[in-house]
Amino acid sequence: MKYGCVRIRELRIGDDQRVNWQTTMQHLVYHLTIQFRLCFRPSMTLSKTPFEKFDIDCHEADSATALANLADYLIENERLHELFEVRKLQLRHSLGLRIEKWQAIDELPTEKGQQLEVGLVEICREIGTRFFQSGQVSEGWQYLEPVGDNLLLSSLLKEVQVTDENVEALIQLTVGQGIEAELGFQLVLERFGTCSSITTYESQLAMQPLKVRRGPASLLVQHLYRELRQRVAAVIEEHEGAVDDDSSLIQLMEGRDWLFQDMGHHVDTTHLASTVRISKIVDQKETIQQAIELAMYGTRLHEDFQYPGQTPFENLYLDSLGFLIALSGGDPATAIRRLSDLASESASFDAAIWLVYLQDQLDLGAESIRDYLGLIHQQQAEQMPGEDVCPNLMYLVSKYRQFDLAKAELTRMGDLLSYATVCSIEQQTG
Repeated sequence: MKYGCVRIRELRIGDDQRVNWQTTMQHLVYHLTIQFRLCFRPSMTLSKTPFEKFDIDCHEADSATALANLADYLIENERLHELFEVRKLQLRHSLGLRIEKWQAIDELPTEKGQQLEVGLVEICREIGTRFFQSGQVSEGWQYLEPVGDNLLLSSLLKEVQVTDENVEALIQLTVGQGIEAELGFQLVLERFGTCSSITTYESQLAMQPLKVRRGPASLLVQHLYRELRQRVAAVIEEHEGAVDDDSSLIQLMEGRDWLFQDMGHHVDTTHLASTVRISKIVDQKETIQQAIELAMYGTRLHEDFQYPGQTPFENLYLDSLGFLIALSGGDPATAIRRLSDLASESASFDAAIWLVYLQDQLDLGAESIRDYLGLIHQQQAEQMPGEDVCPNLMYLVSKYRQFDLAKAELTRMGDLLSYATVCSIEQQTG
């Protein structure tokens, strides 16, 4: 019979043959052991250690091959920090730079220095990408930050699988750096709730450009609206029975003053106030309507919950309501007149900012340019402090192509530099 690769022949024992079984078994075990070792001895073709493999590659091929094979090994084993160093060795080798003389970019001839710099950026791009693809956000950002490719970073962030280990790093990067801020802010809402989301918005997003914070502001409005509507519907169902699932918040409030009796409220009123204050920058029709309904709900709360707002929205809910209704296209004249009066008669710079913002959102080009020049321009609105919502002159004239109007006003104001800038924009845009 066969045992592994060892053939054991049948033993025949005659009646006249005396056998020492102990000796026979010892010999059998001995021969089995020898055969087993011969059959299963380590093969010379088994994988070598990385050190042995690198040494052989260097001697049998060349250092470039050895480094390439080492890089493949590091990729396979996800040793990406070491891969970064090997890629740098490969780069210097390919450029003919001596390894033992580690020269900085500015110590090299111009062409070699530029090639080295471009190569190092591409290495950072590769290593950072690999880290992101493995879900290691903080490590990936270390390498991609100097690359400055926000399109790549946005794409990678969208593909990262969120885990308990990387969620905080994702939030810090997306919200803190303003790259895919909506993605990070949605994580804050889902993982940490409304209170933390408002704190995050006010501490990290409030001073970001309008285009960055507008998405998170919309998410906050939508989140609080759903929460408040569900709670109001639950209270009504408890008192009156089932309500229509399609009913809006304003429809649920209609004819139910008892919802607000005895200081009744159905959501943290400080959360409501913060959300309404933030909501004025949203630009999606459905979200604006939700913000309107949140403000209407706020107007019906007890006076103890009527928190003061900031100029020109001192009466937080009522003033914001009028502005939001105008933003939706309903009765814009009233809100524009109110803001214009505050800006002109009370010299309210904040009112002027929100006036021009509203006019621009309503595509009132000539009015926005005229009021910008008359109320804001001389106060250097391009570098204005506070909440940056107002478009600047260059944006307005480019969008509405009101070059003659702008040039006439600037001539009257004696602003030669801005006049030249507007003329240059006109020439470029044809």
